[in-house]
Amino acid sequence: MNSAALLNMVVLTLTNPAEAAQRLLAMRFGPDVLWLAFFLAVILNALVQSLSGFVLPLINPEVQQLAEPVSRTLFVSVAAILISVVIFLLVGRVMGGSGSFNDFMTLVVWLQILQIAGQAIVLVSVSVLPFLFLPASLAMLVLSLYITLHFINEAHEFKSLGKSFLVILLSGLVAIPFVLWLSPV
Repeated sequence: MNSAALLNMVVLTLTNPAEAAQRLLAMRFGPDVLWLAFFLAVILNALVQSLSGFVLPLINPEVQQLAEPVSRTLFVSVAAILISVVIFLLVGRVMGGSGSFNDFMTLVVWLQILQIAGQAIVLVSVSVLPFLFLPASLAMLVLSLYITLHFINEAHEFKSLGKSFLVILLSGLVAIPFVLWLSPV
């Protein structure tokens, strides 16, 4: 995928996530590409998380984040992405969905890469205009939920955003023990 096609896919994901999901799934990436993209997302996520640990305290001295070792950040990122893939897959299958591991790996990794880019944009924006942190973070959260709804709907062929929303809710409940396990004490 060249840079123009990549930018077009980003715009399509933001404006029509269902069609973007269909196009991504139609590409039928092999395991080698998926795992390479997965590890790229993990490394980029660790970089953005480390950068936010430096930038946020400069913007607001009251926001003191404890610096986590990079190894922990990498581990949490690997676990979070894989847990998302597996839980979305399994919960959706229980509800009659037909998605595959590769389908969800494709869509979750793509969404993760977009979220990393969004986080980087938010960090740059708030370093200039700190008051944008909360609204930008909330907008990113809502947009991520909107895209995830459509991605789950397309991967599982539900034809129902309500079912996709239920998958997200049930997946959240299933994931709670993992989130607690991954959270720092």
